[in-house]
Amino acid sequence: MLTGRGATRRGSFLIAVGVCALMGTVWFLAPAMLTQADFALYDQHFRWRGARPGHPQVAIVAIDEPSLRAIGRWPWPRTVLAELIRRLDEAGAAAIGVDVILNEPERSGELEAATRLRERLRAVGAPAAVLREVDATIQAADHDRMLADAIAASGRVVLPSLFNVSIEPPKQAPERVGQPFKSALVRFKQYDDRGLFPPVNADSVGLPIPPLLAAAQGVGHVYMLADSDGTTRWEALAIEYRGHYYPSLAVETVRVAAGLEPTALTLDFGTALVLGDLEIPIDARARVLIGYAGPVHSFPHHSAADVLAGRVPPERLRDRIVFVGATAEGTYDLRVTPFSPVLPGVEKHANVAANILDGRFLVRPPLVELFEVLAAVALPFLLAWLLPRLRPIPSVGVTLVLGAAVLGGAHLAFRQGLWLPAVYPAVAIAVTFVGVTVFRFFTEERQRLWTKRAFQQYVSPEVVDRIVEDPAALQFGGEVRNLTVLFVDIRDFTGFTERHDPHEVVAMLREHFTRLTNRVLEEGGTLDKYIGDAIMAIFGAPVPAADHAERACRAAWRMVEEAERLRDKWQGEGREPFRIGVGINTGDMVVGNLGSEQLFTYTVVGDEVNLGARIETLNKEHATTRPIIISESTYEAARNAIEARVLGEVKVRGKTRPVVIYELTGLRSPTPEPQVPA
Repeated sequence: MLTGRGATRRGSFLIAVGVCALMGTVWFLAPAMLTQADFALYDQHFRWRGARPGHPQVAIVAIDEPSLRAIGRWPWPRTVLAELIRRLDEAGAAAIGVDVILNEPERSGELEAATRLRERLRAVGAPAAVLREVDATIQAADHDRMLADAIAASGRVVLPSLFNVSIEPPKQAPERVGQPFKSALVRFKQYDDRGLFPPVNADSVGLPIPPLLAAAQGVGHVYMLADSDGTTRWEALAIEYRGHYYPSLAVETVRVAAGLEPTALTLDFGTALVLGDLEIPIDARARVLIGYAGPVHSFPHHSAADVLAGRVPPERLRDRIVFVGATAEGTYDLRVTPFSPVLPGVEKHANVAANILDGRFLVRPPLVELFEVLAAVALPFLLAWLLPRLRPIPSVGVTLVLGAAVLGGAHLAFRQGLWLPAVYPAVAIAVTFVGVTVFRFFTEERQRLWTKRAFQQYVSPEVVDRIVEDPAALQFGGEVRNLTVLFVDIRDFTGFTERHDPHEVVAMLREHFTRLTNRVLEEGGTLDKYIGDAIMAIFGAPVPAADHAERACRAAWRMVEEAERLRDKWQGEGREPFRIGVGINTGDMVVGNLGSEQLFTYTVVGDEVNLGARIETLNKEHATTRPIIISESTYEAARNAIEARVLGEVKVRGKTRPVVIYELTGLRSPTPEPQVPA
């Protein structure tokens, strides 16, 4: 019935291995459910962060419900757009990004009638004066020309292009076909890697009509890049079409506002889009995560009707990047964002422009995938090591704290601009906890309950708890075994404590004990106890070791070396170091759980133990190069592995016969075992 904690720990380790294998399989399969959970957690980071003010240099002129009531239903005549652009230009806007598709000419009845009339008048030979009047009427009715004139006069207008984007990336690096249209990127880095890091690609494009295209200062695409759940989290900073690459409306509008030439844009494939001196980090498909400021109206909004009527003070538009777009219901594409299920596309462009102006970007570099894998592997093993050492309720607390740490760390990284995936690590934590808990319930916890029921009538609760933790503790009493005992003491420790502040003494003693004890443990020894300023250790128990005397000598030698390193460190810090002495003895001793039923400990007792303690005190009387004195029995047991100098016979307190003692002067390198021919 009593299987011990070792079985539980081995079982937990195997569960961790299974969880890692499971998570690896799931990671490669990438089920939609976990992908959606990753998206949901990413969106939650925005809500935890909260809304923040939009960039003050970005504003929106909205074609909203009041504008429709004042001017008329959408779409408006292009003379209205022309007047709106003139008003914004007069107010001193740094750049005007128009989020209104203008890829078809406006055909008014007045223009068509005047055009047919001119054709008939020419056919019948009408006088030139009549034809001039008709031409003037045609010009007055040509709203596209009027809009083109307003755009050209401004010199700061960016118009939209609309791409039909392919879902799958190209299978090979695209070659250039035909001439590029306005605003095509002309500068590149790592151009030969365009096949490895292909931007979002399109198979067709809708451009502004030729007069408007020729008049515009730039053209930027308004393609909305939605994830599988319909939420717009990414901006395609560049789109490839027929081997040429074109920027987004936000990028091109910021460029125009900054007064930069088109050559100021450089596409570094798979790394960044460089705008002047600013590097915008991109992923393998030339995308960047949009750092949304908040929900709708995070940026200053001005009604188009108010701008046309002169009700917006010019200083609210001066030197600002102004995006013109529709926000009235039914006039724009609704976009789902982490903050809002309904966001006009024009506000998406404003958010991207604000990110560029702030130089603050969210990134998800390829290495985060490695982080995700490592976390999903390391956390199960961490829990497999922790949980078997804890009772059920603390294990729940530790698991929750670990999960909270993963989520909290991911959120802190998010606030610093780094999207760290946390779903797979969190799932790994949950699955490991459930697996280990169920396993413990059917093994260790049943054993604990059985042990308590069996012994709580016979021994104290404290003893029951120890028995539950380690059933091997039921072996009360001791046995006689040949072991080696080691004592380390600090010389004149009482005087040292009188000369120094107690807090300093405690800190130094802790460092001293820690370093020297580590040497004992590294040589397979067992820390018996700390006796004031002394350390007592045993070798050869509880795990038997035939070379326990050699191990004790090696541990002593390394402890003295560690003490010397501490001495140099403390002297460099202006502190007085400790001086130590070491005594070692080998012989038959009683070892085991010794004491009463209320209080017992694993230790050694006997005459040979006392002799080891007496030998340590002899360091005060003998001038040794290394303050390590060993007994004759230790020397005989370890003589093939050590160098020693006989100090002579001494009579120690409590002994009637003198004993021979040695100074440990060195360690011999292990002799290689002879090779047996095959």
